[in-house]
Amino acid sequence: MSETYESQSSCSSDCSSCQTECSSRKSSKEDFLAPLNPYSKVKKVIGIVSGKGGVGKSFITSYLSVLMNQKGYNIGILDADITGPSIPKAFGIHSKAAGNELGILPAVSENGVKIMSVNLLLETEDTPVIWRGPVIAGTVKQFWSEVLWEDIDYMFVDMPPGTGDVPLTVFQSLPVDGLIIVASPQELVSMIVSKAVNMANAMDIPILGLIENYSYIKCGNCGEKISVFGTSHIDEIANKYDLPVLAKVPIDPAIAAAIDGERIEELKGDWLDLAAETIEIVHEVEGAAAIKASKEVTAAQEKAATIKIAVTVDDENTVFGHFGRSEQFNIYEIRGKELISKSVLKSNGSGHSELVELLSGEKVNVVICGGIGMGAMEGLMDAGILVIPGAEGDADVVTAAYLDGSLAEGKGQCDHHGQNHEECSGDCQCHD
Repeated sequence: MSETYESQSSCSSDCSSCQTECSSRKSSKEDFLAPLNPYSKVKKVIGIVSGKGGVGKSFITSYLSVLMNQKGYNIGILDADITGPSIPKAFGIHSKAAGNELGILPAVSENGVKIMSVNLLLETEDTPVIWRGPVIAGTVKQFWSEVLWEDIDYMFVDMPPGTGDVPLTVFQSLPVDGLIIVASPQELVSMIVSKAVNMANAMDIPILGLIENYSYIKCGNCGEKISVFGTSHIDEIANKYDLPVLAKVPIDPAIAAAIDGERIEELKGDWLDLAAETIEIVHEVEGAAAIKASKEVTAAQEKAATIKIAVTVDDENTVFGHFGRSEQFNIYEIRGKELISKSVLKSNGSGHSELVELLSGEKVNVVICGGIGMGAMEGLMDAGILVIPGAEGDADVVTAAYLDGSLAEGKGQCDHHGQNHEECSGDCQCHD
């Protein structure tokens, strides 16, 4: 007893150099971690933070999640911004969270991103969250411990702004592997970002890099980049702390439209590609090679599933009646049953043999036409091209009918002399 008292009376508060077991011993970082749902596995946790609100942190969180999901990873978003939740709306999610005996079930986006936000628990989406700090912090831990996340490769945590109680709870309660700090171009941001960097360093959490949002707007006429919020200081801050700048995201109407329209998974842009690649490299997950290989196979399958349909047409977009004299083709590129592109291929009515060679070179899979002779048909079939003769009417309608299986194969007829090919004299080259 006296030895224990003597040790405590001379305590320096530096537990790392002390072997005495006492009630004053500081807990390790792991002791503060909240337990993950026992039926879940989360491989990597990436926090998206900012020193202040209004810098687009939720957009960065959402779109990074979309990009990583497109790479083939299982993605989850834990919306820790309890008083300002906006993640579900960006994905068009308005349903309430459900649950079972294993835990709370996260909402799932159209493309498979799992999301948990306080908006999924409130009576209405515009119900204010008037809670004190400990309750908010407890909710964040509940999202980690009680939600049935199942198998997640990357968990993105949309942090509340600032360096207060809730960010501290996230840093202590969740096994955060890395942070991305989001800022805007104003000069004041230098001090704000510094606070976020210093907090991350104090909590011993690696910083992946900085992202500047609202960096500029591009003139629609000349393409000049206009610094709406003043000269950017992000590079100065990055150099000061030896951190990479992962992105400079512009003010783009397409981004606003995707968020407001609740279609962020349909947004197309390369603004955050470097940030996604950095996460993938620095925090590579177990099985990443298999995930990439599977994604490559899927891409190859999608490419293989893409077909080109060529339709003989006249100037009014009507199926032209004679293959050999067709001066143009509509080329429809189809993936599944979705139209990817439509273009016009000029041929100048150069004759059957040349047309077969032309369409084969364009990697056409299907030809839809009016009249066609056996020579041309055999040439197309030898080139691996399916021929659907006897079509008539609007080319777009005919193509749609072919795709839904309602296009009946008619009898090929040369409309330029009103005779069937079987009766053709040969002057139309039908029997090349």
